[in-house]
Amino acid sequence: MRQRTNSTIIPSPLIVSLWAFGLLFSIFLITNRALPADEQEIDPSQQEMVSEEEEVINVKHADRFEQRDKEGVTIFTGNVQIERPDGFLNADKVTIYENVETNETVQTVAEGNVELRDGDIFVTCAHATLNHVTDIIEFRENVVVLQNQDRLEADTFRYNRRTGERSGEGNIKVRFRVKTQSEPESGSQTVEEEGAENSGTPSNP
Repeated sequence: MRQRTNSTIIPSPLIVSLWAFGLLFSIFLITNRALPADEQEIDPSQQEMVSEEEEVINVKHADRFEQRDKEGVTIFTGNVQIERPDGFLNADKVTIYENVETNETVQTVAEGNVELRDGDIFVTCAHATLNHVTDIIEFRENVVVLQNQDRLEADTFRYNRRTGERSGEGNIKVRFRVKTQSEPESGSQTVEEEGAENSGTPSNP
């Protein structure tokens, strides 16, 4: 007699399902391995902090360009036109100095027919120095400063962009508006009314 062996028959759809689950799990493990530090996503808030600390300088035109990496010097000459945050800088020559160790922009020097717009201030002069560390701009030689309807002429002019403090020296010429408080309209009307009463014909007794 043949002995009957007890066996369990697994339906084929179940086998397929188990095989598919194992394949998907393997793919999941492979694709979710830790990425290198330089490939990891940066928190958007960190990206905003980086962008806020950087000042973008966009050179729109220059006739000549020279860069000295070892000295940290970049030179633009010939009808230089630069866009800056909240303004622009035009000059015959612009030299940008960087800290070689940190690659941070330290100073920008503009020479010849300088035109600088910074917010509501417009300045023309022969020489300007922008200190990016202290945020102070110094102007020299034939300086003319325009702000709204005010005008200042001087040999030198110093402007602190952080505090708004300004000072000038040498051959100062200033034209500015003086704000005065106008008299109230009610007072003038009272004077007119009193004058009319005094100049009127006398009343009959």
